[in-house]
Amino acid sequence: MYRYKLIEYKAGATIEVIKCIPKSERKGYSGVRGKKVKKTKEEMQEANMRQAARKLAIKINANFKPGDWHLILTYKDPKPDRKQAQKNIGDFLSKLRKEYRKIGFELKYIQVTEYLHKRIHHHLIINHVKSNKKTTLEITRELWKDHGRRQFVPLYEEGEYKRLAEYMIKETEKTFRDEGNPSKQHYSCSRNLIMPKPERRLVPVKKGWDVNPKPRKGYYIEKDSLYNGFDKLGYPYQRYTMVKLNPVDADWEPCGVFPFDQGQGRDYDQRIC
Repeated sequence: MYRYKLIEYKAGATIEVIKCIPKSERKGYSGVRGKKVKKTKEEMQEANMRQAARKLAIKINANFKPGDWHLILTYKDPKPDRKQAQKNIGDFLSKLRKEYRKIGFELKYIQVTEYLHKRIHHHLIINHVKSNKKTTLEITRELWKDHGRRQFVPLYEEGEYKRLAEYMIKETEKTFRDEGNPSKQHYSCSRNLIMPKPERRLVPVKKGWDVNPKPRKGYYIEKDSLYNGFDKLGYPYQRYTMVKLNPVDADWEPCGVFPFDQGQGRDYDQRIC
């Protein structure tokens, strides 16, 4: 009999599940062990990229839902350099935030700029708004028309956006550290996004967890998300993502509020689960 650590991130219509052996249980652990592995620099970089994508997926899943948008902004000739493009997207987001507030909404966004081996352009994930005056499509058309074209891709109905997160991280992996990159990060985002807090508990077992887990009632396990392996010290490790079968708007409701903090210069409530 021993206990494993169960970690769950509830993010919108998804629950990411991680199972591992905690330090408190390792001394008496007698189950199957893997080899200790020292990763190469390239393997570490790949692992870091996967971890960055998982964290971004949780953030997207928690803050955006079907009906919101993946927006791609491109430039007409003459195209700007990197610094000018960074200024352009900053000005665009500032104006977009003001337009949202005029009709009673707060802008939420995640943004990356891509420029390697192709024309410079911006990817944004933004929340959709609609009033009797304007919609997101109308507002962005007016704000970007002098720069170039806009392409709107609706977020897919499942409410699980791992592939979109992986794409955004992959697109910036080779450039976000560059000396000429003004942002110096994979992506930027509005400060009003929530990042779910993990729920942790110890689960007593005799032999270990099931390598073929069953989803919670009303959920399914997302294809290709199940991983069974070992951590760097050789202890068992499992990870997978459950997705709700019939998500509703209430699945994205925040479950806690940090009050307005003037000391931090915030003009919104910080909501986290």
